[in-house]
Amino acid sequence: MGRDHTCSKLSRKPAWPRAAGAAVWVFALVACGGGAGGGNSGASDATAAATAASAASSPTPPASAASQPQPPSPPASSAALSAKASLGEQIFHDPSLSGSGRMSCATCHDPAFFHGPPNALAVQQGGRSSSEFGLRAVPSLRYLERVGAFTGTSSTAPGDYRGGLMADGRADDLAAQALLPWFNPREMDNGSRADLARKLRAAPYAAEFARVFLHASAAQVPDDATWVAQASQALQSFQLEDARMHPYDAKFDWVQQGRAQFTAAEARGLAVFNDPKRGNCAACHPSLSVDGRPPVFSTFGYAALGVPRNSKIPANADAQAYDLGLCQSPRSELKGRTDSCGFFRIPSLRNTAQRPVYFHNGQFTSLEMALRFYQLRDADAAFFYPSQDRQVQLYDDLPPALRGNVNRDAPFSARPLTNEVEQAELLCFLHTLTDGYRPGGPTAPGCS
Repeated sequence: MGRDHTCSKLSRKPAWPRAAGAAVWVFALVACGGGAGGGNSGASDATAAATAASAASSPTPPASAASQPQPPSPPASSAALSAKASLGEQIFHDPSLSGSGRMSCATCHDPAFFHGPPNALAVQQGGRSSSEFGLRAVPSLRYLERVGAFTGTSSTAPGDYRGGLMADGRADDLAAQALLPWFNPREMDNGSRADLARKLRAAPYAAEFARVFLHASAAQVPDDATWVAQASQALQSFQLEDARMHPYDAKFDWVQQGRAQFTAAEARGLAVFNDPKRGNCAACHPSLSVDGRPPVFSTFGYAALGVPRNSKIPANADAQAYDLGLCQSPRSELKGRTDSCGFFRIPSLRNTAQRPVYFHNGQFTSLEMALRFYQLRDADAAFFYPSQDRQVQLYDDLPPALRGNVNRDAPFSARPLTNEVEQAELLCFLHTLTDGYRPGGPTAPGCS
């Protein structure tokens, strides 16, 4: 059967969830264990520039009214930033730093949408003529300040790799990550460092580079590579300093500080989340504080979940095209590691209830369907995957020879490990991870 059949099955109304006698309504979001990481950047100049940085707006097509996310209240103004971070904030919002002249970092990472995409498209559209489609769902940029550099060797088990930015860990820090979309022909498409440097020199904030990076004499006039590297360093400072990127002010945080209490349904949902025999979410998304700091709800490791293929990604019209994740990273330690194919970095679950699409390919568009995938992937595979000659094509977004890489640990099971009430309560808990909680604010429907 074709992919349309799969999509029609996924739109089928689930038999659950209900909690405390009330229906649980959810918005489009990201869920436990999902992969994330923007478009798969393959431009050679971007890779070279990322290496240099480590050492040293195109409007998206509108989603339908039914699928268009509703913006939350505008984010509060950022606290005082250093001169470098303030420069980075201007760069973040500057659409002139793209091949089209219409796409900024904020186009896909909108502060009003928790620094994630402002629509429910599986992938975003960019490039010099705004006609190129990305290869992966756009992630949020929040809570990346503690990811850390990629760690592991050529003999490390795929599930034991840690860190690195992007879904395949190809960038070691936020400065290196910033370079990738700038040179990706499917995203900002600047072509070369010379092109981007020319735009930076012409920007209204160009003089600030000399003040921030102390270009005191003509002998210190930066070359093209230096302009680009310094711009990426300024962006990194902005992401690290701006409290809106990591506010740690969700209801969960208030509860941990003793300033609020979970409802009974939310507390039971946390128990399901932590229980290795039920949700087992905490195995990849630890809910406990580390070193006195609030949890980010990710180990920043890698997992192969076998998410169904998404026919809404234009590149997937080619049946032989696969996004293989970790094993397609340019890192030398991953060369030839076919056992790492299908692994994607585990994202934070903060603001999971605000995501319009989730997993690395944006296959699902609601949290309830994401949780249903964890609950029933191995118990009712035909619900998620297409069939051919009456045979369910498991893990169909990987070549057949690589499907053995897929994780089969709990909560995946031939028999569901959670019931309908537990699933609904898990939804309630995940809503407590949304930034911007205020006492007396609304509780998710069905979670009181």
